Amino acid sequence: MKPLFYLISFLPKTFVSLLIDLFLATKVYKFLSNYKITKKNLEIAYPHRTDEDIKILSKLSFKEFLISGFESIYTWGTTESESNSNLLCVENNFLINNLKHSGLVAVSFHNRSVDMLLTWMNSQHTTVSLYKRIKNKTLDNFVKSKRESGMSKCFEINIAGVRHLYKAIKNKNIVCFAADQVPKRGLGEHINFFNVEAYTTTLVQSLALKTKVPVVYFFIQTNQDRKLKIKIERCNDNIYDDSKHLLQINSDIEKFINARPSDYSWEYKRFKRSKNLPADLYKNI
Repeated sequence: MKPLFYLISFLPKTFVSLLIDLFLATKVYKFLSNYKITKKNLEIAYPHRTDEDIKILSKLSFKEFLISGFESIYTWGTTESESNSNLLCVENNFLINNLKHSGLVAVSFHNRSVDMLLTWMNSQHTTVSLYKRIKNKTLDNFVKSKRESGMSKCFEINIAGVRHLYKAIKNKNIVCFAADQVPKRGLGEHINFFNVEAYTTTLVQSLALKTKVPVVYFFIQTNQDRKLKIKIERCNDNIYDDSKHLLQINSDIEKFINARPSDYSWEYKRFKRSKNLPADLYKNI
């Protein structure tokens, strides 16, 4: 698959953006499920915004979703250094370098290309990460191999994968995973997220409480010129407080999303299994 991704990576990002604009001009995107889910999620997250604001943000978010897809394909088809060259800067990189020696939990969420983000991390450090299996076996094997560049390891999100995370932390390694995916039934809790009791993984909080290792967030965000940058932020000490730790991750992720809502991948069914929303929320999408 790499030759195909390699050829696609030759397309200038400005040209891809132009093609996407032409596609959006046809308004066909309004019939696509990814757009409909995006719009539904934005209506839930920002109930006080006007219908017109939601439509504009939904369209912009859908465009960024498509561009982020190209960013992932570019990362799959090129080298680490070529992928990293798309990043304008890394804010607070010293946090990882200063904290990693005792083990580190690096938490991300679906802001821009997760693969571009993990490629940068693996080019700097050896990591152990979790991922959700891709249905296409060929693509799944390819993406997994890319995420295991260098000496890094990648395991599927299940009980066995979690055991690998604990082992990695015990060995004072860096573990990485996205904390905003809806977990399987019985593996999460309902925690406030955009004023919704959203079904949420508690793995980060569990790791932090049991191991007391540092926790940082790392994610890609665009600046005002739409240039990509990696942001690294320290999670505050509430993550180690048994009475407050459950709310910490969702609260922080919500704050990061609010800074640039169009960067977030709203096309995921993030609010399924939520306690205070209809069970058939996405049924007709």
